[in-house]
Amino acid sequence: MMTDKAESNRDVESQHKNKFVENDAGDGTNRFDQQEHGLKLVLSVLSCAIALFLIAVDQTIVFTTIETIGNKWGEYQKSTWVASGYMLTMAMFVQIWGKCSIYFGRKPSLLLAISIFELGSLICGVAPSMDALIVGRVIAGIGGGGIQVLVFIVVSELVPISRRSLMFAILGVIFSVASIVGPVMGGAFTDNVTWRWCYYINLPLGGCALVLLTLFFKPPSSKFTWKEKFSQIDYIGSGLLMAGIVLILMALTVGGQQLPWSSGGTITLFVLGGVISIIFIIWNFKWSKRQVIPTDIIVKKSVDAPCFHIFLCFLIFMAFCLYFTTYFQVVRGYDAIKAGVHFFPLVISLVLSSISTGVLVRKTRYIMPFAILSGVTGAVGLGVSSLLTETSSLSQTIGYMILPGISVGTGLQASLISSQVNAPKSMGGMIMTTSFTNFSRALGGAFGSVLAQVIYNSSLHNKATAAIKNNPAIFGDIDLGDVDLILSSPRVIRTLPSDAQTIILKAVMESIRNVFYFCTGIASLMFVVTLLYSPKRLPSDAQVEHKTDYEPKHDATTQPIHEPLDTSRSSADVSSPEGKDADFISQEDVKLTRSRT
Repeated sequence: MMTDKAESNRDVESQHKNKFVENDAGDGTNRFDQQEHGLKLVLSVLSCAIALFLIAVDQTIVFTTIETIGNKWGEYQKSTWVASGYMLTMAMFVQIWGKCSIYFGRKPSLLLAISIFELGSLICGVAPSMDALIVGRVIAGIGGGGIQVLVFIVVSELVPISRRSLMFAILGVIFSVASIVGPVMGGAFTDNVTWRWCYYINLPLGGCALVLLTLFFKPPSSKFTWKEKFSQIDYIGSGLLMAGIVLILMALTVGGQQLPWSSGGTITLFVLGGVISIIFIIWNFKWSKRQVIPTDIIVKKSVDAPCFHIFLCFLIFMAFCLYFTTYFQVVRGYDAIKAGVHFFPLVISLVLSSISTGVLVRKTRYIMPFAILSGVTGAVGLGVSSLLTETSSLSQTIGYMILPGISVGTGLQASLISSQVNAPKSMGGMIMTTSFTNFSRALGGAFGSVLAQVIYNSSLHNKATAAIKNNPAIFGDIDLGDVDLILSSPRVIRTLPSDAQTIILKAVMESIRNVFYFCTGIASLMFVVTLLYSPKRLPSDAQVEHKTDYEPKHDATTQPIHEPLDTSRSSADVSSPEGKDADFISQEDVKLTRSRT
């Protein structure tokens, strides 16, 4: 006859047999010890939010200061690197920061990232030359890449997955709104104080985030020794990944502006970037024992779809914001603050859609419908935005911004949650999936700003050159060699004779519309990608493994990964006995995965 204790054990085993499980980080810590509650949770999230706000603002705050900065040192041709240098390094380092956080710990990594960002901001604020400013922006971008990914990793560890949608909604709103208000802040500082305050402002706010994190964020420390920490990094793969990205983005940045597209320099950058990227792919997936991008993430279509979605979503978002700003400031002649006020419809629609999506995903547990909604509103919204003209009314411009805002708000939520729900069950799977998702977003933002700039500048140069050539009576003594100088500044355009100004502004409007046509095509592709989402739902609180279910093989602790993970295997191999993705996995399968440590 079975004893009461045996019956109780059997009931518990039956109750916990199938749970949604996220594995530990692989650094020897228990993920339940990472979770916080009450005031510590609030202050930890607040510090993360402050840091995220700063790096998001820094993406766009320079858009309205580039002209002033370029004119200060008479090096306007270099001024585009003030924005590009930051975006490039931020995208380059995201994946590497995520990988390092497993071995060095999330708290030390985040504190270091904020410190590097602060150092870069200080250099920018006191920069005596354009070159020094660009160096400061590059350094700030290195730290910014770490902040972008580590904030989402930290918040993911602070709360269980069933409650993350609301946290991601808050962070998504902060990131997106900060990106939009950046140009307003930049213009306000430049017009009323000095452009240097665009960087000085980061120092006290970043310092506040550092203090809050130091005092209130108390996660368990990584169990690795210092020797083991440094031995876990794939230095060759990291170098190849960064080199490939920077060379391709540099080619897109200088091509058609500082160098002709057909020049040897531009072609060399493209070829080297492509070759090095191919070498990275071969090295990472065939030879590397400590992969920068794990195979078990790439082989999961249920992770690839949301990552590609967020890449396209932020590519569109950066291009759309950048050239709607150009529309307001160049075509309509608004100052930075007035232009920022006219962005409120985009901000409001983005905020409401992001929060609503977070609430509804938590309530209904469905994710895929919101991803599809992002694709539909993006394609329709960008298509309608292509109707924008020089004389569009206020109500029309408001309408043109609402649907793209909804697309970004819902897309950010759906992609982040879906990628984590479908993350591999290998050690560190959630962290590396979150890193790859944020890497995709950062890369999308970098490509969006660069590609939009390429399309706009090429189109405007060709149209303005043709206009000057075909209207000699209107443009008088203006030489074709002066085209780039004329187009470099809205103030210069406003000094032209009335008829010439009208023709140039028409060319500007047509070039902006070409950017929106490009965005419409990308948004249509994004819609197709959202159809590839996994229908897997967000687990409820009752379906998520809790601390009482946590039964590691090594008593109450886990051990750090001293040997490289077998990331060449699909996570399906350890996720379910049938080798297929399962919403929930048994405790026996979890123990099998953990036993690999």
